[in-house]
Amino acid sequence: MGHMKRRVRIGTAALVGLCLLWFGVAPAWFGLAHTPLVGSPADDGITFETVSFHPQDDPVTLRAWWMPAANPKAAVIMVHGGGDNRSHPYMQWLRLARALVDHGYGVMDVDLRNHGESGNSARGPSFGVDEAGDVSGAMDFLVQRGAATRFVGLGYSMGGQTVLYAAARDRRVAAVVSDATYADVRDIVPNFAHAVTGLPAPLFFGPFVWSAVHLHGTHLEARAVEVIGEIAPRPVLLIHDDADPIVPVEHCRRLAHAYPAAQVWITSEPSGAAPPPWGTHAKSYRLHPDEYVQRVTSFYDAALAASH
Repeated sequence: MGHMKRRVRIGTAALVGLCLLWFGVAPAWFGLAHTPLVGSPADDGITFETVSFHPQDDPVTLRAWWMPAANPKAAVIMVHGGGDNRSHPYMQWLRLARALVDHGYGVMDVDLRNHGESGNSARGPSFGVDEAGDVSGAMDFLVQRGAATRFVGLGYSMGGQTVLYAAARDRRVAAVVSDATYADVRDIVPNFAHAVTGLPAPLFFGPFVWSAVHLHGTHLEARAVEVIGEIAPRPVLLIHDDADPIVPVEHCRRLAHAYPAAQVWITSEPSGAAPPPWGTHAKSYRLHPDEYVQRVTSFYDAALAASH
């Protein structure tokens, strides 16, 4: 009997310890993400300048690469996803930047606050809400430099959320391309945590999300579905892969329902091209580079022509 009680006590202590770890520590994964840069625009033959600036809403210092174009049509504010940085090592967006420059678009490739080489904000990451100020700050910087007066937005995952929020608040964003973003960040937390840990997604519902918000102060407020309508009448292009395991394609459909005028491009994965756990999440450019460039540049060209 004594051995049984001791086993019960040990088992109870282990369970309590696991709960404290799982619901008290693990949600901190949604915090700061200063992953190192991998390469630079020079690797793709792009002329660029490393710049820094401050957004109006926060004293944080932001870092970016400015890639000018000859006789530019506009500047693209390019925004990475959560946990990533302006070198986009997994999405290969520096190659996309080269294509945009070749099509007459300057590219301002930003490290969002709390990411890459940018500083930390007082509130920490908000998954697109506060980060929208970084897009406006990048436009302010380019205007002050005399480098651009017309702007379009481009981002994937959290970056896609960021450019939608930025366009909803700042009328200078003439058009938005949002790739693989979520309608509501709370809905995709379990999928993200599963990709990071390999543990079943259902374990991350309920107390996990509650502790992330209430114990760690994580700001799971980003709900583009509630603000995308404020972008009207400016054009929006939503891109999403139909097999995305992190942000299911249903999120794209919810955003399109909230803004019926949005253009939608649903891509499909070539067989075996995107292994788990991240799969095809935000990989539409990598999987369909030529069509991606054609669709995005044609969309921007039409939007800017219509806004004259």
